[in-house]
Amino acid sequence: MFTWLKGLISKDLLIELSEAKITINAFGDKASIEYEPILALVTDHNKTMIKAIGHGAKTLDGEGIRIVNPFSHPRMFVASFELAEKLLQYGISHLHKSGFRAAPRVIVHQLEKTEGGLTDIEDRVLRELALGAGAREVVIYLGPRINTQFEHYDDIKRAQCKAKKE
Repeated sequence: MFTWLKGLISKDLLIELSEAKITINAFGDKASIEYEPILALVTDHNKTMIKAIGHGAKTLDGEGIRIVNPFSHPRMFVASFELAEKLLQYGISHLHKSGFRAAPRVIVHQLEKTEGGLTDIEDRVLRELALGAGAREVVIYLGPRINTQFEHYDDIKRAQCKAKKE
């Protein structure tokens, strides 16, 4: 009963990650956000703060401003766990504005550096990123792009569970 009620007040989200773009779509809804995974960081009194996210971060220039893409690394997809988590928090909170809403169920779809599948470590990194960003349940998805207007979270979750058993 409680799970059913949570579903009424929470959105199911699809997060598509690439080095150039983060896209977050709500299932069965046209709500969407798309932004560049870039942060402008400023260090003041030994404390690092986020000054801007996305396109706005690229345009900042000045002394002490550092531009970072936490999804840009030659060997791994996630270069900085903490900063990647902040980027996902930003996107989820943007789509999930109401303070009354329950945490969303999230499907994370890594679009790059997936040749041969993901290692257990990469799978866990993506799962922990989404949980740390505010998700209550996470499914890691590899495959063709998902159309959130016609596909449903539960169907994709079932298919992923079935594929893992095989």
